[in-house]
Amino acid sequence: MQLKTKLQFLFFISLYSLASFGQGNTTNDSLVKNLKISAFPVAFYTPETAFGFGGLGIGNFWLRGESKETRPSSIQLGLSYTTKNQILAHMPFEFYKDEERWRLLGEVGFYKYFYNFYGVGINTPEENEETYEVTFPRVRLSLLREVVPNLSIGVGYELDGFSNLKIEEGGTLEASDVPGKGDGTVSNVGILAFYDTRDNIFFPTKGFYIQGNFFTSSKLLGSSFNYNKFELDNRFYQKVGKEQVIAANLFLANSSENTPFYDLYYLGSKRSRGINNRRFQDNAELSFALEYRFPIAGRFGGAAFGSTGTVAPDLGEALSSVYKPAAGVGIRYIINKRDGVRIRADYGMSAEGGNFYFTIKEAF
Repeated sequence: MQLKTKLQFLFFISLYSLASFGQGNTTNDSLVKNLKISAFPVAFYTPETAFGFGGLGIGNFWLRGESKETRPSSIQLGLSYTTKNQILAHMPFEFYKDEERWRLLGEVGFYKYFYNFYGVGINTPEENEETYEVTFPRVRLSLLREVVPNLSIGVGYELDGFSNLKIEEGGTLEASDVPGKGDGTVSNVGILAFYDTRDNIFFPTKGFYIQGNFFTSSKLLGSSFNYNKFELDNRFYQKVGKEQVIAANLFLANSSENTPFYDLYYLGSKRSRGINNRRFQDNAELSFALEYRFPIAGRFGGAAFGSTGTVAPDLGEALSSVYKPAAGVGIRYIINKRDGVRIRADYGMSAEGGNFYFTIKEAF
């Protein structure tokens, strides 16, 4: 395991060293201004996907009439294909208008992908590991309006149309009594509120980002399920020294009964690097992550991070549940100096081993 991880790390670094980064500036006063595009090839390997190849690009700009003192809008586009015949296509976006008083955030994507399943709960054994394949389009939309300085409220929508679900015959998932083992559609509408004083959306060095949301799913919205969920995502950034940053993330969430298993909360996300993806999942999550970010030389930087978290049937039980720690280190490379966009390569460790991550933007 350790040798394979080192080889993966060297593969990513070698690939990145050979990659070319295209950056350009264009001006179109009828739509956007000061458009800057960064693009590069992507290659990766995980046990769920085997080798994957593709490309990733990000465009940053200001909408017409917006001041450069405000946050830039952005669109990302990623497309990858794996040797296990998987497809990952996604387009996250953030648009800011009227001096950031209006925000339209979201993602449109299509996935044919494998996910891990170990069972439900914090005490599931590692040997239960299996994967399931699912194909789905994804839509995430949030429209928010600033009501007082730095505080915005709005509405949101979530759509996942799960189909062609393939699970292991006689496996843990087939034997589990969880909603969603057949094809189904998640269609949720909700309300959102967030407080945002970050100085940069891609690499904050100071400020808070606190987002709360409540979503409900109903057959009236075309959903195959009927459940509710809420989340509270708290992030804090503080510069220490000249160019060093401390970042912290406290996350808590809870969903009701009848939540489909692929929408349960889980450890193994960006908040808990080092734990296998979806290693522990349940209706509630309580987790905390801390990261120290520092410059190395030129465009290169580094990070050291740690986390602890748990899942449980509800938040009340999460307070007394078993917590799973993880920690790791990583390197960063700035691909867009103007907006601080970075790619990152991280290696995280937990009690069950280690995992390598290579992607764009900071984990939180």
